[in-house]
Amino acid sequence: MVNYNNTKTGQLTRKASTPAIHELVLRHLAYVEGLENIPRTGPVILVANHASYMDHFVTKTLSESVRAGRVSFPTKSEAFESFLSRVWHESMDCYPVNRNAPGKEVFQRAHEALLRDDALVLYPEGTRNTGKGLLPFKTGAFRIALENKVPVVPIGLTGLAEVLPKGARLPRRHLLSVAIGKPLERASSGDTRSIARSMRDDAYDAIGTLKDRARHATPSDCGHALETIVELAQQIVSENLTPEGTLSAEVIHRVELLLKIADKTSQRRLDLRVQQARLDGFRAMNAPTATGAFIRTALVHRKASKLSDLHSSNDFAAYLAGRSALMLPQWFGGGAERARIHFQRATEREGNVASQAYVGLAESLAISGNTPAALQAYQHAASSIAETDPRGSVRKRKIKNAIAALTSAHEGEL
Repeated sequence: MVNYNNTKTGQLTRKASTPAIHELVLRHLAYVEGLENIPRTGPVILVANHASYMDHFVTKTLSESVRAGRVSFPTKSEAFESFLSRVWHESMDCYPVNRNAPGKEVFQRAHEALLRDDALVLYPEGTRNTGKGLLPFKTGAFRIALENKVPVVPIGLTGLAEVLPKGARLPRRHLLSVAIGKPLERASSGDTRSIARSMRDDAYDAIGTLKDRARHATPSDCGHALETIVELAQQIVSENLTPEGTLSAEVIHRVELLLKIADKTSQRRLDLRVQQARLDGFRAMNAPTATGAFIRTALVHRKASKLSDLHSSNDFAAYLAGRSALMLPQWFGGGAERARIHFQRATEREGNVASQAYVGLAESLAISGNTPAALQAYQHAASSIAETDPRGSVRKRKIKNAIAALTSAHEGEL
């Protein structure tokens, strides 16, 4: 059977598909750190958590922004059953794997890819996982690394299940974030299987930490990551200058992609946009007329809701969306139930405004008549106040008064 990877059809397919893949990733990329940890030459294995088919596109784009060569992926054998799907996957450096009965061919195909100095992307979970945590890791990726004496770089991905959910054909309006760690260290003694198990455990811990870093990147992290990408672009240019002081077309294309990543992520400083929306909220509260306040609040709600949808880990955006929803009537996209949904999202994101989000959740539940759940939310609000919160004592007093008032009103109704 013909493998279309090295045919003219394969070359044309790659040439047409690769720029489209890069643009798709850039459209959804909010944050990336650690690109400097991917070796710029030689074979390497990239191991990542797996939540979406979009993972392939992201790891391919990031790898191709810093290193030459192909990016190979083992892919479920079902993707090669139809003719067009087989042509596309083979052209894009994918090779089939029987997930139910993986054999020696998996290791052989991985060996062939690494001999070409490819970046080989492997998902130790073995299948897509849309949960919050990680599935148990398998040792195959690390046995391949040991047998081929290549470095293993861990990658934490977040937001991809929202961008391209399982079963979806088109990407959704969400953003994704990535954190890339340093190559894993290997034990100096032990047999291959025990060292592979040790690497598997280290990778599990590393990817869990990286996934959390990507999900909760701070403004300082964003600024540092941007500076590092720009420095990396300068390094790649210096490393590849010819004696005549020129760059090859391949290097120019690579650095151009890297700088596009810097440009896109710099435009998506979510912290800045959320604070701008927050300021608009204060303006709405200070509006001299009811009509002005209504219009400003509606605009804040629209902006905050969009930011919350785009970046599924930002609690402040969801909190602002909830606050503004409480100030708007139901017929205009607000109301207690809509507010409750936003506040619930904010509490689940476990960020810096957890206490405020629980207060908002309690208020929306109280308006809806669910007093027991509202009282429970107030209790969560009180216990979520950080010791370092300068307004902690004021918040606790307000929550205590709100509980007393709600309890009294509830008892009066009984």
